[in-house]
Amino acid sequence: MAGISGRAFRLQARRFGAGLVTTEMVSSYGVHYHNRRTQAMLELMAAEHPVAVQLFGNRPGVMVEVARAAEAAGADIIDINMGCPVRKVVKTGAGVALMEDEELAARVAAAVVEAVNAPVTVKIRSGVKIEVTALPFARRLQEAGVAAICIHPRLAVQGQKGKADHVVTEELAAALTVPVIASGDLFYLEQAAELLRRGCAAVMIGRASLGNPWIFADFLEGREPLRRSLDLEGTELPRRSLDEVVTEMGRFYADAVDEMGQERAARYMRKFYGWFLKPFKPAAALRDGLRRAGRFEEAEGLIRDSFRE
Repeated sequence: MAGISGRAFRLQARRFGAGLVTTEMVSSYGVHYHNRRTQAMLELMAAEHPVAVQLFGNRPGVMVEVARAAEAAGADIIDINMGCPVRKVVKTGAGVALMEDEELAARVAAAVVEAVNAPVTVKIRSGVKIEVTALPFARRLQEAGVAAICIHPRLAVQGQKGKADHVVTEELAAALTVPVIASGDLFYLEQAAELLRRGCAAVMIGRASLGNPWIFADFLEGREPLRRSLDLEGTELPRRSLDEVVTEMGRFYADAVDEMGQERAARYMRKFYGWFLKPFKPAAALRDGLRRAGRFEEAEGLIRDSFRE
């Protein structure tokens, strides 16, 4: 979710009922060395709360410094990412690389727990290459004092490929005394409900909410968040009207402009147009036009013209 879950995205999730939102990964080194864009990622708004600030790094002293800065900025939770498999993160010794150095991971976690008053949570994977090591690793983190563990049950080498193995999630929920949060491939209500029945404290929704923030309300109200429904002849129909979706896109865009300015917001929105419009099967010409659209008003005109035709 790096490059996606900025403030506008978090505000949207909260508006649709998400109980807790999390920032995209914040580099502890970026804050430590006063990178302006990284430091700006610690700026939070009242409407976001409760919000967790997600940090990555492998130096206990630096992590303590930045965790304190995040808490001072208003973070309700400090979340340490020990599950990211992206090369540029792993090569610094952070992210899932810490799952290969249990001692260092425990020292990082313990140092941050000791340094801040906010609860400290950690996100992990099933393991790194072949062996599933999540349970012994999570137990060390529990001993270090973390308040909860979030598990994405894929090996690091899998990236987003294959299927999340929530048998691993359930094993953690049964074995740990701290709350376990389930993450990965949670697109349907029954999946989430089953994990809660099996001992998880919460579920974390990521990719399933891209262009579909209604998923939070659907889950809370007990509806399967299907993007499509069937009419009497069995023809698929989008659940949301085009007007409803375009209106939400406009509000999302306005929040993005407030956060990052007109030019960056226009580029940011290009990631989202396809996600929002997926249920409507946009034509290739529309998709191409939206990839070059500037202001949202231009994109809205392209969308309405295309579907009017």
